[in-house]
Amino acid sequence: MKTIDPNVSFNHQANFWLEKNKQIMKQKLLLVLILVFFCSSIKAQSTRSGTIVVREMNSFLSTASSETTARTTTGVSVLNTDQVRDLITKVQPSVYFYSGDVKTYGDQPVNLFTDLGSLNQIDNSITLKDNIEIAIIRINTANELGSTIDLAKFSNFPNLKYIYFITNLETTSQNISSNIVNYDSRFNIFYKIDKGDSNQ
Repeated sequence: MKTIDPNVSFNHQANFWLEKNKQIMKQKLLLVLILVFFCSSIKAQSTRSGTIVVREMNSFLSTASSETTARTTTGVSVLNTDQVRDLITKVQPSVYFYSGDVKTYGDQPVNLFTDLGSLNQIDNSITLKDNIEIAIIRINTANELGSTIDLAKFSNFPNLKYIYFITNLETTSQNISSNIVNYDSRFNIFYKIDKGDSNQ
């Protein structure tokens, strides 16, 4: 007569539940890893893109001058107001790029003057990129004012810090920031409505 060993049937049940628990744990671990990866990629993307702050240039220069001393004594990092002012008001070595035509004045240009219509060709057309610190971009038409501004076009400009939009059309900082794509937090963005006064 055949005898049933209770240990054998117990081992089969224990192995079955052990395998089932291993499978459930693997699925849970996989879900946790997917969640961590998803959250870290979202965080990296938001850190890279960040909030786009567009400052009105005249307002920035007038308020920053009075606040600079207070901020520097508190140790808070500030934009170099004097550097921004010098870049837009003093004669600097510059590159001018309009309608596919590049003109360079000076050996190591720090200013780049262009318009929004030329932006798509800028990376391939400008060769002296290494010292450019500011891109001054004219917005000439209402169509340009409403078009996408892709800052990835400046990804190969290693020292670019400031992007300055000038237009004679009525606009706001919100309007400009809403048109910007591929924002990089290393850029400080300014704008000015220029109705023909003498300052840039």
